[in-house]
Amino acid sequence: MNARSVAYDCLCKIILEGQYANLMMRKALENISDKDKGFVTQIVYGTLRNYRLCRYQWVDLISTPCDRKIAILLDMSVYQLFFMDKVPTYAILNEAVDCAAKSSKGFVNAILRKVEVRGKLESSDIGVATSHPEWLLNLWKSHYGQEQMEKIAQGNNLDAQVVGRLNTYKCNKEEVEQMEGVHFLDELAFVADFNLVQSDLFKEGKIVIQDESSQQVVKMMDVKEGMRVLDCCSAPGTKTSQIAMMMNNTGEIIANELHEHRAKLVEDTMSKLGFTNTVVIQDDALNLSQRFEEASFDAILVDAPCSGLGVLRRKPEIKSKIKPENIDEIVHLQANILDSVQSLLKKQGVLVYSTCTLNKKENEKQIEKFLKNHEEYELICEKTIFPTDATKDGFYMAKVLKKG
Repeated sequence: MNARSVAYDCLCKIILEGQYANLMMRKALENISDKDKGFVTQIVYGTLRNYRLCRYQWVDLISTPCDRKIAILLDMSVYQLFFMDKVPTYAILNEAVDCAAKSSKGFVNAILRKVEVRGKLESSDIGVATSHPEWLLNLWKSHYGQEQMEKIAQGNNLDAQVVGRLNTYKCNKEEVEQMEGVHFLDELAFVADFNLVQSDLFKEGKIVIQDESSQQVVKMMDVKEGMRVLDCCSAPGTKTSQIAMMMNNTGEIIANELHEHRAKLVEDTMSKLGFTNTVVIQDDALNLSQRFEEASFDAILVDAPCSGLGVLRRKPEIKSKIKPENIDEIVHLQANILDSVQSLLKKQGVLVYSTCTLNKKENEKQIEKFLKNHEEYELICEKTIFPTDATKDGFYMAKVLKKG
């Protein structure tokens, strides 16, 4: 398979079969050359990120709906024509025709030539221009206002910048700060002009790859050495490792994860980073109240399953897949997890609830409902971070105290 065929195959599996883009890409990139990896990644993520705008370029040129796989091929080719520099037009058209079924080759060639001659169409409709579904933009508008909605939509189309976090258990800020091309955002978070994932810092467990917003969640917990902490939904272990670091590898962390392969990820993360104060268990978070004694934890983190509306730049396939009814199902699960684990917290203990989504039903309203049902808790603070720059995903976090 050449690079474009690989990209096309990935897009079809992601869009038509519901595969996760990051997992699909990881598998696909194993079998292609290093020079093609960036090319394939850009086509796949770029097409997903701009799916409505790409389709807007050609959909008016057809009189009846075309085959879904052919539609994806046209979207992908349009993305290359108008969003990728230094890609020869003849190569895009020729390989699109090669990818098409025999009966569709003439159709694909004709549509793409018309698109090329006409040039890129701009749209004043923000839903088309930023490739977001209308219902989602309306949700953000009702929750946060028109101006913030537009900023969120535009921010989601920025390329996410890779952010590192110091693992202070293995290195200090001075060691990293003196390296050429490193730029610190705060005392722990930094960006670099080089590939952090390929760096010795990452390979040796001296740093962790963790978005700047995600790092704020554990900071809000304000854990101390010697505490006993429950991380209810811990995979892949990034926040768990930050808790361990802030506790200086003392006390005990119970890191729970539902799925076996994801629990293994947590174990591998903690081992690589040098932490030994964590016990990883595999269970449903709804069962934890039967597994542990009441009031047996000093702090609890509920980094809840969510709709992911804050991380659309990293998971652009969500934009075209998620439906409003999916969110209602998630809200119910989040509430059940909170209700289930709250009894495990000691008096004067802190519970932090977080999501990587932007939806008040899953965030502020969820905490309002929790506090109404559990009067022994009070809200200390809450925070929403919008994805309006390249180092920050959209996040919500709330800190509640168990009075007594």
